[in-house]
Amino acid sequence: MATHAARAWSSAVTVPSTSTTPSPSGTLAVVSFRTKRPTRRSTTAAAADTHSPNADNATCDTVVLDGANLAWTFSASLYAKLKCRTRLPLSRGLTLALEADVWRDLGVSPIAFMPQSYVEGPLHGLADGGSLDTLVPGKVVYLGSGVWRNTVLWQLTEKGLLVAVQRPKGQRDADDKRIIQFARERNAMICSNDRYEDHIAGAKAVPGTCETGSKDLRRWLKSNRSGYEFCVGIPEEAAYKAGKPGVERPPVGSDELPSPPNEEIGNTPQEENEWRADVHATGSSRPWAIGVDRWGRDKGGKGRKRRRGAARSFNKPPAPDDPEFPYWALSDEDLPVNFKLKKK
Repeated sequence: MATHAARAWSSAVTVPSTSTTPSPSGTLAVVSFRTKRPTRRSTTAAAADTHSPNADNATCDTVVLDGANLAWTFSASLYAKLKCRTRLPLSRGLTLALEADVWRDLGVSPIAFMPQSYVEGPLHGLADGGSLDTLVPGKVVYLGSGVWRNTVLWQLTEKGLLVAVQRPKGQRDADDKRIIQFARERNAMICSNDRYEDHIAGAKAVPGTCETGSKDLRRWLKSNRSGYEFCVGIPEEAAYKAGKPGVERPPVGSDELPSPPNEEIGNTPQEENEWRADVHATGSSRPWAIGVDRWGRDKGGKGRKRRRGAARSFNKPPAPDDPEFPYWALSDEDLPVNFKLKKK
């Protein structure tokens, strides 16, 4: 096997953020490679080039980001650290990964793939959307006829940093297939916490060899895929450092939006200038799991019992009085987060 930039993982490297766009205070990377740094090229050129399939000997100069995986993992990280139970894909997970200085240090250019419905479509499937109560007004706009747009992700597609992938009915793994295909054709890295086990199981045999497709793809992913994590800071500490008296509640929900189009306004005085749930119905960004829009267990359910004699954990930051405080809508300044690649 040829040596390339996705072969070896070693000591940690801390890289300060230098992005000119709003970003967290710093980006932590824990990966370095023992190979020579390749020449960097633009992601737009990488997306347009045609390479031979499974070019395992090609120079690794691209990292492919699993946008859906990053968006959901960021949401899960907010629950793990801050007990934020609102469950929806968040665009900041992708922007943190795209802005990570680790890619420049490794000499690779990032390009992301994400389902089209996260970028533009019904509100319940939109990143930073979900419902009229959870949408982030600074990141979504209404286009009319039930179609919404995530402006952050849309701008990334305009810059060529994000490829929006259609998911035909019954093919909810279409974006995963594009990620694997694109990366294998360029011998690129993949950044995702998805191990793609279902794709490995269904991989076709390698033409001209006696090797099974599953074994070949598993070996390639083991070498070229890297996991990651988000290190979520404590908003109260960020507010203290910024000289603020506390964590201010960010604007969230349709009440912060301009009035809906006249044709979608209700007929009663109570519905005047209000967004209607029957038009923008609450649903799920995962239609195959409708109703699963909350992390964790509801109160009253059986939870994990604490071992007798075990000390209680007090390392979680105290939540504001509002149990549904919208941590997912906090600005980068108010919610510091570091993107961290996992060491192989």
